[in-house]
Amino acid sequence: MSKRTLFLIFALFLITFTLLMMVVYQPQTSKTTPIATPTIEPVAQTILSFGVPEIATTSSTTTLNYSLPVNILTGKNKVSAVQLELQYDPLLLTNVKITADSFFTKPVVLIDQIDTKTGRISYAFGIGPTDQGVVGSGSVATLTFSAKAGIPEKTAIIFLPKTLVTAEGVAESVLKEAKLGQFTIGILNSTPSAAPIQ
Repeated sequence: MSKRTLFLIFALFLITFTLLMMVVYQPQTSKTTPIATPTIEPVAQTILSFGVPEIATTSSTTTLNYSLPVNILTGKNKVSAVQLELQYDPLLLTNVKITADSFFTKPVVLIDQIDTKTGRISYAFGIGPTDQGVVGSGSVATLTFSAKAGIPEKTAIIFLPKTLVTAEGVAESVLKEAKLGQFTIGILNSTPSAAPIQ
């Protein structure tokens, strides 16, 4: 091989090496656009609470009959069923009953159990098989009970942890919060208040 051929091969090698280094060590000038992460809305948006207890009828001078609404606020959840697990004081409240209210058009009752010894209510109900989930607010059930008149007594009705709310398209319970119902019974003017359950 001649010196000129060797020189050309060497020159091509240097040029190739230089170009390769320029490509490898070229500074990155491309701008990266930050990807906006969408805000994930919580699945559980439904709130259960007690309304204001009202004296329905007075059967005698010694007993007052109360009506207490259980209210629902669904947020964006399409609620299909509610399971109320409630605890009350059986020494103060008697003749306890619970019924589905106007929130569901044609409610189907699945469980209706009241243990008058322990003060435990299990009441589950929901939409019919051909109905659609309901969004909005209103009275989902009404609790009625009697109490002795004349002596004011403070009492509470609480939602137990097994209280559930189901909604279309969601596998788990959509219950966000269940508020404690505290009020005074035994007098004509009851003074209810609500606080989140702990």
